[in-house]
Amino acid sequence: MTEEAFITNISASLQKQAEIAYSIKIDNAHIPFYHVPFDFFCEEYTTLWKKYNLALFRSLQLYIRYLKQLLAWKEVLPKANSDAAPTLTMDYLHPVFRSICDIPTTFKDQLLRAATKLSRVSTGDFELISWKHEDRSKKWPKEMERATLADVDLLPLCELVTEDLYESDTAKHFADLHGRFMHDAHPTLLEGMGDARQDSIGAIVYCSEEPLALNAELEALFRHLPLLSRSYQAFNEYAHSKYQLLPHRINLENTTRTS
Repeated sequence: MTEEAFITNISASLQKQAEIAYSIKIDNAHIPFYHVPFDFFCEEYTTLWKKYNLALFRSLQLYIRYLKQLLAWKEVLPKANSDAAPTLTMDYLHPVFRSICDIPTTFKDQLLRAATKLSRVSTGDFELISWKHEDRSKKWPKEMERATLADVDLLPLCELVTEDLYESDTAKHFADLHGRFMHDAHPTLLEGMGDARQDSIGAIVYCSEEPLALNAELEALFRHLPLLSRSYQAFNEYAHSKYQLLPHRINLENTTRTS
């Protein structure tokens, strides 16, 4: 294939992929954005809530957009020229795949920080949002567990996060992929790679790692989507319930009733 023909083939595949991706409709993928109230008298709480609510929602938006991109590539790649297919996979499909597989881990970490900080701020403790505080120094799963000891309202959300975002099969799968993407050789969507290892007596043996199966990965991504959506909703329900119980709001409501 000439260079000009190769570029033409790549361009045609990209155009076809875009046409398919932006016409795809995913069932039950509409996730309403939660509108956080503005409250001048507790700006620390509502500002923090808005920040993490927006971050979590944008992560969900990206997850759905990338899912559509992968579905489109699943349809386009088998029809692509054999010379162009590896380039399309590694230059266009693989970066999207890597990004979407990292979202569950990022989403979980952000939700842990958000819920734990809101729990503390709702009691008037602003240590975790102080400019002196460093998020990276905290082990947030332990911080959230510790927060539930003083905040029983946080326990249902903590249990849901543990069940859906830690212990579910899809959560473990994406956590494993995150570890391999970040700390090991990247999994491939192309073909198995030979790998040399030493056995217990020092002999060199060769093994082959199977490539990631796009169909199976898409199934896992679809199974995990409702878990992320449910966690987003549960986080905002928790944040709203704590907001309703803030001391200044209770005093304001009591004053309104008696006036």
